[in-house]
Amino acid sequence: MSLDSLQGDVASLADLGDKQAGHLIKHNDWNTLVQGVAGIGDALLEYIAETDNRVETLEGQVTPLIGRVDSLVEELADIRTEIAPLLDQYVITMSTVKVNYALGELCEITAEVRDLSGEIVTTRPWVDFITTWGQMREAPGFSSEPGASGSSISVRTNTSGIARVLVKSAHTEHLTEIQELQVDTAMKTTLSTGEFFYQTILDASTPVSEPVVEAFNAMSVQYQQVQSSPVQAFIDSYQQFPQFQVLPQWNTGILTSWTKYRAIVVAFAKDDSDPRTPDAAKGTSSIQITFRDWVRPWIDRFVKDYEIFVPDIMGTLAGQLGSGGFAADLELWHQGIASNIGNMGIVARQRYYNGVGSAVDKLTVPTPPAYLAELKQTIKNAVTLQQIQESPSVALEGTELSKTPGLAAVAGVSRQAAAAKDAADNTVGLFSNIEVTNRELTDKINFMGEELRTAQQVSTEINTELSAIGQNVLKINTLDQNSVQGQINLISAQIGQIGEVIKRV
Repeated sequence: MSLDSLQGDVASLADLGDKQAGHLIKHNDWNTLVQGVAGIGDALLEYIAETDNRVETLEGQVTPLIGRVDSLVEELADIRTEIAPLLDQYVITMSTVKVNYALGELCEITAEVRDLSGEIVTTRPWVDFITTWGQMREAPGFSSEPGASGSSISVRTNTSGIARVLVKSAHTEHLTEIQELQVDTAMKTTLSTGEFFYQTILDASTPVSEPVVEAFNAMSVQYQQVQSSPVQAFIDSYQQFPQFQVLPQWNTGILTSWTKYRAIVVAFAKDDSDPRTPDAAKGTSSIQITFRDWVRPWIDRFVKDYEIFVPDIMGTLAGQLGSGGFAADLELWHQGIASNIGNMGIVARQRYYNGVGSAVDKLTVPTPPAYLAELKQTIKNAVTLQQIQESPSVALEGTELSKTPGLAAVAGVSRQAAAAKDAADNTVGLFSNIEVTNRELTDKINFMGEELRTAQQVSTEINTELSAIGQNVLKINTLDQNSVQGQINLISAQIGQIGEVIKRV
């Protein structure tokens, strides 16, 4: 019997089953039963022997594996120790509601901090934000440590692992938080199209399209509402920022394309904000946003819309002529300009200055004073100089925009022009005296010239006689008495002629 016959032995035993009470077990059945049981036993013994051999073989193979497993367990423990700091890293996810903004809008960026298993970090780590363009401050409700330049800030996460910052235009450094929020609200001004101001700006292909012109007109109204208008402060701060400053007195074209500023905001997460703690950033992330510059084309358009002032300015200037001479009229013109721009913003003053220049060019009066051309040129030069003087170096004072222009350039040029005019008038009388003196001096010079010519003629005659005397002296023969006496007589006669010439003088 063997494992090979096991199935047949089991089958033969099955044939002996299903006996009823009273059935006899014949010897053949008995023998078959015994043989089947014996065969099953032999098969089992053979199977056990084979199993023992296989177990022995497996034990020989498993024993080295057990050693390797033990080694792997030790190595895994070492790896866990080494990667423990890596498992302590964070995953930062940055998001914002949109990627394109108009200048004046506040872009809120959210940074969510989780661990590597995806769980929210509840220990309230800090997130350092850095932007390549613009200014940043924390969103309301968050603790922060701002950077000195405004382009970086450290914000602590809340218990939900969230930190938020607001990214704003680069030139809004001097605006308060309230003004920033008011400007952000102004960007949501509803136009006749039903769109918000910022939507029209972002949807338009050029700054000269018709919807943009309507949007610009709406913003002009807000700019000129009151002196403390947040929109006025926002636009004026743009004009005074060196990166953006528009010089309308030299700009003759219309801007027909948009400028955009791309800001890349990077975030680094760390456990605390203490610079003395030697902990590295545990997670980084970045996001990109863009700001479309509508302010520059708005200024460009606004400052060229100055003809509305020209008629009134011409009427005022004409009414102040002939009040007492050049200096008096110049001072009246200066005071009139100063009183009109007292409540204007910086950009509005630039527009008014352009209007003054146009009005002066067009000004005519029935009976102009003799100095009108000089007066017009003087005030134009002064106003142009004032436009140049209102630059970032003088318009920003501390953290406040200068709202009251001193018109120092206009005043300075006016004083110098008036002084020059007075000096010129005084010089006219001096020139008259000089002319009289010059005529007397000329007469004297002419008289002296005649005298000099007479003297020169006498000198010529004397020189001629002296030359003749010299020749006669050389002709004297000292051995001949007659020769000596004859030459002496000639010389005496010549000396007499010289005496006659001297008497004529």
